[in-house]
Amino acid sequence: MRKYGLPTLVLLLLCGQLLRIPVELVSFKTTAVVPNDVGLALFCVLLLLRKLRLRRLFFQNALLSRPIFLFVLAATISLGVNADYYNLHGDEIIVSALYFLRWVLYCSVYFAVVDLVRSRKDAKELTAVLTVALVSFAAFGIFQAIYLPDFAFIVHPEDIRWSDWDVQYNRLVSTFLDPNLAACFVGVGLAFSVAFLMEGYRKSWFTIAVFGLALLLTYSRGGCLSFIVGLTYIILSGKYKRRGLIAAGAIALIVIASAPYTLPQAEAYGHLTISDANARIRVQNWLLSKSLIQDNFFFGVGFNTLPYVVPRYGYRAGGGSAFGLDGGLLVVFALTGIFGFAAYTYLLAKALWMAHFVCEHSRDRLFRVLAKGSFASALIIVVSSFFTSSLLYLFIMEFAWMEFGLLNCLYIWTERRNAGLVPRPLVALSAADSPGRFGGRARLSGSAIPL
Repeated sequence: MRKYGLPTLVLLLLCGQLLRIPVELVSFKTTAVVPNDVGLALFCVLLLLRKLRLRRLFFQNALLSRPIFLFVLAATISLGVNADYYNLHGDEIIVSALYFLRWVLYCSVYFAVVDLVRSRKDAKELTAVLTVALVSFAAFGIFQAIYLPDFAFIVHPEDIRWSDWDVQYNRLVSTFLDPNLAACFVGVGLAFSVAFLMEGYRKSWFTIAVFGLALLLTYSRGGCLSFIVGLTYIILSGKYKRRGLIAAGAIALIVIASAPYTLPQAEAYGHLTISDANARIRVQNWLLSKSLIQDNFFFGVGFNTLPYVVPRYGYRAGGGSAFGLDGGLLVVFALTGIFGFAAYTYLLAKALWMAHFVCEHSRDRLFRVLAKGSFASALIIVVSSFFTSSLLYLFIMEFAWMEFGLLNCLYIWTERRNAGLVPRPLVALSAADSPGRFGGRARLSGSAIPL
């Protein structure tokens, strides 16, 4: 379970939307169960059986339990209140509740990481698995963008253009089958690569080149903007700012070198301006979120009742994204009200605080990289979510929960070391782990730090 469980989940995450089992929810909406849903559900059952066998029913040291519980409580109350307020019928309540239960299912990944990652070696191995997954996602995406245009309709030829998927042309979509969501995921990988480089991991140059090219091929303005926000944080908060500026310069060179190919494509897709139809649709989504918040300030409209509520605001509920809305935290506010918004903000703020604490107080280079990369990736996901549904997108959400689980472990280990609760030999760093000259070998020790 501890050795193969989390890597298996990462592999299923990497499969994305390539294989789907259609499920008819309502007359205008067909969703799909993906292998990741099934694998995660089975994983949770096995994890609970394991805890029953060990006679430990609770997840110890899960520091985000309180904000998670508060959000679940707020979302449950919101759905119950709005089922009555909007006079939702049985099927409508069940469909909305299933989306919420899916959020809870993916949230369980956080508790699994906290429970299964017991040492620095475990954290390092999970980091390696996630790195390979991100690089594989980006590398396949580059190949797909060049040789497999409109990839979503190659994989699912039965889907309807502009309804199930937008026409994608030669944009990178990889296994997510959506360029904007892929841009968010690739941007997270690029941010981690820069964070590794700033701590002296020379091999990060390769991943920076792969992720940088992949991000450009998404032609996603929101994805690029969100990455710039994350990169700014990494450079400003880093001790070795010169390395961050060198990485930014390398990314700029990638942009310039690929310009003869990417600029004509971006112009053809209308992505060199902010006045195209996609930009207008996002503004409409923000305005709709604003209206929903104004009219449902305390309890929202329910998680996730959008197709049953938005027709009352003059919007048509149909197509493949009937349950989706761009707007990030505004959408969370619109769905669950001020109480759900406060709980979700509390959750994100606490995760960012853990990352900041590890960055400031850990002497372990790997810990600092993971904390800094997690902080930057959280910023990227939040900013990106204002232009696409990345904050609540299953696969990105699962990756974020894994990050938060790792952060939880790093925070506890760092806090205990600073308090003198862990014997010094267990946390001592090898010479290679101490901040050395730039370009030194990134050989990491496997010292165990028990919970």
